[in-house]
Amino acid sequence: MSGQMTEQSQPTLAEQGTNQESDIHPSPLLEKAVCVHSFNPKQKGTENISISGLDIYKQHIFLAEITTNRTLVFTDEGHFQFDIKVKSPYNVAVSQTGHLYITSPGDKCVKVYSTIGQQVTTMGQGQLEMPSGITLNREGHVMVCDMIEKSIFTFHASSGQLMDIISLSKCIYPAYITMHSVNDNIVISDWGTKSVHVLSPTGDQLYQYVTRDSGDGQLKKPDGDSGDGQLKKPDGDSGDDQVKKPDRGSSDVKLSVPHGVCTDNHGHIFVADFLNHRIVALNPQGEFVKYIVTKDDGLKYPTALAINPAGQLVVAEQWGKVKTFQYLQ
Repeated sequence: MSGQMTEQSQPTLAEQGTNQESDIHPSPLLEKAVCVHSFNPKQKGTENISISGLDIYKQHIFLAEITTNRTLVFTDEGHFQFDIKVKSPYNVAVSQTGHLYITSPGDKCVKVYSTIGQQVTTMGQGQLEMPSGITLNREGHVMVCDMIEKSIFTFHASSGQLMDIISLSKCIYPAYITMHSVNDNIVISDWGTKSVHVLSPTGDQLYQYVTRDSGDGQLKKPDGDSGDGQLKKPDGDSGDDQVKKPDRGSSDVKLSVPHGVCTDNHGHIFVADFLNHRIVALNPQGEFVKYIVTKDDGLKYPTALAINPAGQLVVAEQWGKVKTFQYLQ
């Protein structure tokens, strides 16, 4: 979007011409979400795990586990089914047609499998540099965040043909992506700006959820790039093609290396606030509602989120458990 974007006049998303939300009334959130189930995905004989991605298909949970180069498949009760070997799997998305799309920063592409583990094809070879977050749009096509290219690549779900590229000029390290379930806006977490960006379906920047030292976050229109335009890898990066994270935290009220994002059918936006060990809930207009799960509830390093068929929030901890929360009244 060209021109300067100001903060003084902030129309809600309902006032945007292409994003009608006036009839949305989110269901009330519980004061604190209740953990109704959890399981440890660590397999026998495995010393360490590092979960970076999660998605749900019917009664199965798919986890991208980067330490052992596997995507793990469990039932929703936590019973291990099988795994898929993928070099440096970072995130995963499952289509309603039963295809599994896995981003591989190691191979700089998206690997496509059936949900029973048979490889189908690859996407993005020679086009992607550091694919990270992945989601499917309403048409079922594959949208991939690329940290180095700072862009969203959209591939045809069946042919793998590149359909579109959206430049993320306001992002520094775009990590995770989801499509808003109500208005088809694009929601992206950005490690570099420690914020969440909301784009229109065509890629125009609408808002940037920012947090301040003096209070809870607000969704503001960005007022221009704050960086120098140079791509720098996060602190601690050794320079290889692995996706890595900054290792420093932030003040209590700021997002600190925001990871997974997802939305529900009521329009809520959920953000995994990684180094602050909490889940942030935003309303359909992207305004702060509350922290629905925090470290006081035993949450540690949340990385990936998804809503299961029962309407519950499933959260993967990077080095810990997969937890299911009831969050609606």
